[in-house]
Amino acid sequence: MAHVKRVIIDADPGIDDTAAILMALASDRLQVEAITTVHGNASVEQCTLNTLRILEAAERTDIPVYEGAGRTLTYHVPTYAPHIHGDDGIGNIDLPLPTTGVQERHAVPELIERVLGAPGELTLMAIGRQTNVALAVSIEPRFAECVKEIVVMGGALYQPGNVTPVATANIAGDPEAADAVYRSGARVTQVGLDVCNMVEISGAQQRRVWKTGTPASKMLEAATRFINQAYLKDNRLYNPDGVQYSDVSPMAYAIAPELFEMRDLYVRVETQGEFARGQTVADMRKNSTTAPNVSVAMGVDGDAVTELWAELVSAI
Repeated sequence: MAHVKRVIIDADPGIDDTAAILMALASDRLQVEAITTVHGNASVEQCTLNTLRILEAAERTDIPVYEGAGRTLTYHVPTYAPHIHGDDGIGNIDLPLPTTGVQERHAVPELIERVLGAPGELTLMAIGRQTNVALAVSIEPRFAECVKEIVVMGGALYQPGNVTPVATANIAGDPEAADAVYRSGARVTQVGLDVCNMVEISGAQQRRVWKTGTPASKMLEAATRFINQAYLKDNRLYNPDGVQYSDVSPMAYAIAPELFEMRDLYVRVETQGEFARGQTVADMRKNSTTAPNVSVAMGVDGDAVTELWAELVSAI
């Protein structure tokens, strides 16, 4: 039997977050112990509501949800993405309010207590802005050495950015936080656009999932209509009705890391540049003497990832 990985998901749902969370919930290789929310695709309050809706649709209300940071690490007003994810973060699909509630405790102390209480056992899936994670490593220095791995969705080395010519949304949304996490000494894995842009779920795979007619699949189907119309129609790889859910790639890495080609590099996040703020800058010089601090996904078996997604979410 495959080893079950204990994970906490830190997310900002988000249509692609929804697709990734459902994938995680369906996998027998992951044990999702909590979900923490952060500002990003929408306000943190809205992202929290969306997380509760996802768990209700998947019939997994046993998983606690903790609301986290609503502003960046340096307290800048956050930027949202209504043009991609809708005003509500999940495609303006007008779902009723969830019947379950968020936990009273803030996400950051909860993350710290859980990670320090199980040293080397918990993987943190940071698929939104890294504000919560940066606060955790800043408040409690032992957090970085106790967390098993921090899997980051964001960054790009060979691909252009998706919010600026060089920066991706999750990094540019809080560059100081991302750089703090990368410099923390934790085991950090970057699954960014170098692989996410190569993973496209076909129309046939989507239809396999929609055909199940479950509350979870109906929710994602309705949300996907928005993201296809609003954004991805001009960004498809080879499927005329394909969809790219960027957060699916880091979740697939957590489930099946053998599908990815990794490279250990020294990576920092640009926080000062006028044109390059939020860029992930890697030292790829052959004669470099800098010690690697990040394992970066550079290649992926995209067909295997999309098939894994379709198989799992069809079963939820």
